[in-house]
Amino acid sequence: MNTSTLCSVVVTLCVVLIFSSPMTVNAKGGLAAKLCMDTLEDKDGCMELLKQADPKIVTATSYEELARAVLGWAVTKGTEGQIFLKGLALVDNNPAIVRCAGFHYDGVVASFKSAMEELKDDPQTASYDAKVASDGPAACERGLAAAKINNPAIIALNRQIALLSTLAFHAICEYSP
Repeated sequence: MNTSTLCSVVVTLCVVLIFSSPMTVNAKGGLAAKLCMDTLEDKDGCMELLKQADPKIVTATSYEELARAVLGWAVTKGTEGQIFLKGLALVDNNPAIVRCAGFHYDGVVASFKSAMEELKDDPQTASYDAKVASDGPAACERGLAAAKINNPAIIALNRQIALLSTLAFHAICEYSP
């Protein structure tokens, strides 16, 4: 094989890989990006969130697949967020942060898990569970504000969980038979 043929093959393979990557699906729209743009108030935040998303989310080809992927990622992110908050609570021991780490994020994780379990047999309940998962971050924010705590990391976490809740809710609503 001569050098120009080899270069052509390599360039062709690179183009194919680039256009089949999850980011390209996201840039073209994809179901997740479509939901962000069509239904969410924080479109920019949602699109930014999708840049970090599990590839299953940005490559989903059905709303059921999207709902499952978003809920799975939401459980993971909620659990990771709770671990972060519990670590912060150990260091700071502020009652508002302790409450966020315990009560509020217990509810977040439980709601996302419940939505996953209900998705197939009871999408209406699953959509409700996905939506109420955002109650935890909202209550956490109110508690932090009352305690005059301004922690950008907690604010970012709460925003991310609220976006995942809304994205999951809309994906389930689109999937619901």
